[in-house]
Amino acid sequence: MATGPWSDDEINTTVDIYFQMLTLELAEESYVKAEYQREIARTVDRSVGSIGKKLSNISAVLDEINAVWIPGYKPLSNLQGRLREVVVDRFTGDAELRAFMLRSVEDPKIEPSPLGVEVDPPTVDWPDRSRGRTGVHGIDFAAIESLNRALGRAGEIAVVEGERVRLSAGGRDDLAAEVRHVSVLDGDGLGYDVQSFQDLTDEPVFIEVKTTRYAKELPFYISGNEVEASNDLGAAYRLRRLYRYGKRDAGFYTLLGPLARNAQLKPDVYRGLPAVDSAG
Repeated sequence: MATGPWSDDEINTTVDIYFQMLTLELAEESYVKAEYQREIARTVDRSVGSIGKKLSNISAVLDEINAVWIPGYKPLSNLQGRLREVVVDRFTGDAELRAFMLRSVEDPKIEPSPLGVEVDPPTVDWPDRSRGRTGVHGIDFAAIESLNRALGRAGEIAVVEGERVRLSAGGRDDLAAEVRHVSVLDGDGLGYDVQSFQDLTDEPVFIEVKTTRYAKELPFYISGNEVEASNDLGAAYRLRRLYRYGKRDAGFYTLLGPLARNAQLKPDVYRGLPAVDSAG
């Protein structure tokens, strides 16, 4: 097996096959990652582990530039500089892929689906966006998906139904009947979407739902009002993050209590007015 830095031919082959898989992912077509890794191995004289790391490096570059990456290849930093150049050039030069990605995150045809399995919150760090902040493509695909009202509403409905099923299975049909889809019944300005109950008790909990059709490691977008609600409600607050929504490997995790304590929050958007002394 070869060692040392990857050649341009090796990088180009691996990037080409990654983008083939990414296209299938966006099209929601089934594929087997292992088969594509074997295809890479037929051309690239590297170990299976080395190929897998390189594919995760490609995800890291796409994450840096706010693009969708392939779930299953969690972004892995400390990557070869030449790889970053090839991935960025390939992505920015493929207008058709970017348009396809945009249609995918904006898709209004979303149907309610089961929640999937509950998992622990993932261990993730913020990507290094210092290299890709400007001059790349100017689109934050994850942010656009977070504004997809059809996806958000479908996720909320799934949580409402999941809470009702959970309570009924525990013998509390009375509580199941009282689960409220607050964002529909009372409006979406309260800082949470669903009101349910703690375990099988009468103690209320307040659930904010964040839904993505992609990886659980993707950041969620949260408003100042929602952060304030989490602080005010304290231990009764829940943020439920649905990931791979509508897919066979769908799942969710939950953050409990104030988000300022249980989430890594970055103020990416500010409101602004002129400074008091700016006139004249």
